[in-house]
Amino acid sequence: MTRRKTLAFGLVSLGLVAMLMLTAADLLARLTGIHPWAKADLQIHVTPGGRLFTPHPTRGYAQLPGAFVVTLPDGYSFTMTHLPSGLRITHPLATYTDTRSKPEIWIMGCSFTHGWSLNDQDTYPWLLQAQLPEYEVVNYGVEGYGTLHALLQLREALTTQPTPRMVVYAYASLHDGRNTFVRNRRKTIAPWNGLGPLLQPHVWLDRHGHLRSAMATVEYTEFPLMRYSAFVHFLEMTYNRLEDSWSHGQQVSQRLLLEMAEFAHQYRVEFILATIAEDARSREMLAFAQGHGLMGVDISVDSSRPEYTNQPHDSHPSPLANAHYAERLETFLRTNVLKKDRVTADRAP
Repeated sequence: MTRRKTLAFGLVSLGLVAMLMLTAADLLARLTGIHPWAKADLQIHVTPGGRLFTPHPTRGYAQLPGAFVVTLPDGYSFTMTHLPSGLRITHPLATYTDTRSKPEIWIMGCSFTHGWSLNDQDTYPWLLQAQLPEYEVVNYGVEGYGTLHALLQLREALTTQPTPRMVVYAYASLHDGRNTFVRNRRKTIAPWNGLGPLLQPHVWLDRHGHLRSAMATVEYTEFPLMRYSAFVHFLEMTYNRLEDSWSHGQQVSQRLLLEMAEFAHQYRVEFILATIAEDARSREMLAFAQGHGLMGVDISVDSSRPEYTNQPHDSHPSPLANAHYAERLETFLRTNVLKKDRVTADRAP
């Protein structure tokens, strides 16, 4: 054989061996329950308008005002009502007449706080409002928001709105990946562009340990062939998990939390961390906050119990879970914060 033929033969042989190895690896991945990636189709219908989100200059996106009926793929529907500000109501819309006469309690968080898959009256901010009628509870929760979004909301609200009685931030460990906007988060959120154009502010730690920020489009860059090869999808998932650890998401969230508390302190507003998810990282965040002198409370429930989720329609917290959130938060606030208001009222002439 000539040198050229020998080289060609070697290359073909290597190609065949590589194909056999990839086929064997793909078969093994499928046998262990891993499948090629299927791009998600959201299949969520919103009336009227078909959209829930609108662009926002600092937070990337915000909720549209109005009343919406949302229908999930299995036909389950729920109703959400947003004020002109885009925030979800915490009492009947007709009663929003003179709410500024009451001291406000701001609750910031994600879809757990906003109440995805629930009707207005089943969300825990609504239930807390019923339990604390002498205050005005404001639901700042938005689908997909994390700690960075809450910090941006807090800065904007405290500089433009009357000072509230207190701020409650409902944290879940899933906020860590939202703050750093890692690949796993991009992979999950990209289909939601169908409900409105999404942009994502995110932060990271530079090599000097300083927080840096940027705005990104919500899109996902997949690995080549991961739609066809289970093994390539396995490699992609492995890389994504490594990126989660490289991003130091929990440390980033802790830094953002302290910034929130400090900003609230500048306005003499009491700040409370409420952990709303039951997992180790959420417990670590609560211990971190308390270790830095912040008030904190665990209001989570055992999400492994079926009655605490909206399954089979959706995995978000159920009305029963939200009732527990409201009860535990009210007990904490009345015991540790609001009792000062009662003492002051009792001493008033």
